[in-house]
Amino acid sequence: MNYWFVEMAGLNVTSTLWNYMEKTWVPRGSETARVLYNSTSGWVVHNAMFHVYDHFDYTNDVTWWKAHGWPMLKGVASFWLDHLVEDEHFKDDTLVAVPCNSPEQPITTLGCAHSQQVVWQLFNAVEKGFEASGDQDIAFLRDVKAKRLRLDKGIKIGSFGQLQEWKVEFDSTNNLHRHLSHLVGLYPGYTLAGFKTPTSQGQGIPDISRDQVLKASEISLISRGNGTGPDGDAGWEKIWRAACWAQLQNSTRFYRQLTYAIERNFGENLWSLYNSFVEDPIFQIDANLGYPAAVMNALVQAPDTPSLSDTLAITLLPALPSAWPSGSITAARIRGGMTLDLVWSNGRPLQANLIVGPYVRHTRQVQIWYGGKPVSSFSATPGFKRNLVFQNS
Repeated sequence: MNYWFVEMAGLNVTSTLWNYMEKTWVPRGSETARVLYNSTSGWVVHNAMFHVYDHFDYTNDVTWWKAHGWPMLKGVASFWLDHLVEDEHFKDDTLVAVPCNSPEQPITTLGCAHSQQVVWQLFNAVEKGFEASGDQDIAFLRDVKAKRLRLDKGIKIGSFGQLQEWKVEFDSTNNLHRHLSHLVGLYPGYTLAGFKTPTSQGQGIPDISRDQVLKASEISLISRGNGTGPDGDAGWEKIWRAACWAQLQNSTRFYRQLTYAIERNFGENLWSLYNSFVEDPIFQIDANLGYPAAVMNALVQAPDTPSLSDTLAITLLPALPSAWPSGSITAARIRGGMTLDLVWSNGRPLQANLIVGPYVRHTRQVQIWYGGKPVSSFSATPGFKRNLVFQNS
């Protein structure tokens, strides 16, 4: 959560994160893979590779990718190639993570939605980043592609219409746990947000529509409560819920959840607190750094896609609350090396200016959306500019 907003905000000063990963996480992650998982392939760090690929996707920095990003990504993918197994419980010819648990829940099982969604995005990142890496290991790429097709995607609709947290249904309607682990593909990921109905069988996912997936995600989000449950009362869990409501384009619930986090978990100095009503509350920075990510997600959305050949959808003001009728954004970064300036008034956009950077590694097709409709389409070639003026009424 602490890094969710960084790429869109253009905070390149955080580049020391990659050095820290290489020097500390890689050796310790290799040890963890060997000791805990009996694996000698790659290293394990779970979902942090989101940020490695995102950095490349936002910046198109091929030099950094070859030297730093790709080796880290390949190492984690190598671990999962070795660790995934056939599902012998459901016997559906899919590959699953075993053992797994949905973070900080007590159940240990197989095929947790969180693990499956994260690995699916990881394998997609490998495929999208392979060409630019300069790597000649074609056998590795083939293995990733083959196992991605068989991978259970972690998307299954349960008995009360929810997105199941576990492949074996342990879900309940009164589970108010602080984490939204099974919704990682809604936000900050894209497994749910960018869902597409499968075009062939054997892809580890039922034949359902994107609307059904988003509805199941909404039911899960509602059943999880407002972030004040028996197991915790943290600011970050409320902020994550706000970001998810923004992704579902529900401005009312987004703003209610965002302001609730401030009212309940932010101190007078605006530091976020864990269990703020106890005698000695603990400062926890996650909500402070997750807050701008949730806000940005209400103003501009451009979730990743499984393939670079997929159209990138940029949605303007998807969850703008009525409390913010006028405002502007300057130089927000968009995937593919693009930047966006946006001005709105009376709850509607006035002007949007989008510029593609001087270098792109792939000419992506882009659509700009507002109000549930596409308002512009273009090919993101180097230096391309698109200026949109909206009629405000």
